[in-house]
Amino acid sequence: MTESVVQSQALGKEVRITIRRPDNRNALNREVADGIMAAICAAERDSDCRVIVLTGEGERAFCAGGDIKAGADGGPFVQDPADPDHFAGRLFETIQACRKPMIARINGVAMGAGAGIICACDLAVMADHARIGTPEVKVGLFPMTIVPPMMRVLPRRRLMEMFITGVPLTAEEALQFNLVNYVTDAAGLDDKVAELVAQIAAQSPSAIRLGKYACHAMEDMTYPQQMRFAETLLPRVAQTEDAREGFDAFIEKRKPEWTGR
Repeated sequence: MTESVVQSQALGKEVRITIRRPDNRNALNREVADGIMAAICAAERDSDCRVIVLTGEGERAFCAGGDIKAGADGGPFVQDPADPDHFAGRLFETIQACRKPMIARINGVAMGAGAGIICACDLAVMADHARIGTPEVKVGLFPMTIVPPMMRVLPRRRLMEMFITGVPLTAEEALQFNLVNYVTDAAGLDDKVAELVAQIAAQSPSAIRLGKYACHAMEDMTYPQQMRFAETLLPRVAQTEDAREGFDAFIEKRKPEWTGR
């Protein structure tokens, strides 16, 4: 456990990463992004971790976007123009490329970068009082760095409406447009997350790891390329220790004992 703007805590098979800037509605800055990325890398190395849950402290905000206050330290809108490497983009890429399943636990409002983080995660569970939006246009900005992760999740017309009106989605709308997997009341948020964690932790770590890698790699391929890639990867999955254990357990009518290899 670390006492900083990002907390990482092992909870059985889950590692929970919490943004801890409640006074700033858990807004994103370079320190937060670096902290999340470091926590993800550590969780990937942790053999006991099967699922990573990303959330914000308190009940008001998951992540209210990037700091736009005057003089905000490390905010995403202050960037060296000669440096093409933007920490928000690296954060979204790190989340999406993570080899372990990532769940966004949406405990409150998620605006701008917060919406991008949600779209980069594999699954999302949302409290019914929360809202997801992209309000940058209201202050004369456009959410450039969150366009790539959000385009992979939302239909184009709905996405453009969010971008150019700045009107946020309710939890019910977010569920309707497949931006989140589940909506629950605030009291039931942790129960639903725990249910998903248990379901994922019961499956083969190696199958999930290779499956996530394949899905991420195939996103930008043509259909024929996807098929050729899948055909070459399937035998690799079948040769893992987990696959052999899965076959044996099925035949012997018992629960498999996964090694993650």
